[in-house]
Amino acid sequence: MAKVVVAMGYKSYVMDTKDGIALMDVLAKAEVYEESYHSAVGDQPSYHTYHIYPLDTSSSVNMRLVSDEAYKLYKLAGKPQ
Repeated sequence: MAKVVVAMGYKSYVMDTKDGIALMDVLAKAEVYEESYHSAVGDQPSYHTYHIYPLDTSSSVNMRLVSDEAYKLYKLAGKPQ
């Protein structure tokens, strides 16, 4: 059975196709939480701001199919040195 590779940020995760689709469905409903640090300027001290906004799944997350044969070959190669 084919697998999917889901890329999020700087990591990619391999899983069953149905799980990848379920993950994408959940992420489509999610929002992004982000904390921003602002350095001190003059007399004003440093501070943090917090933000929540819609996830742009088209640029943040992507998914591609991997055949069963390719999956087995990649798994055989193991973790890179």
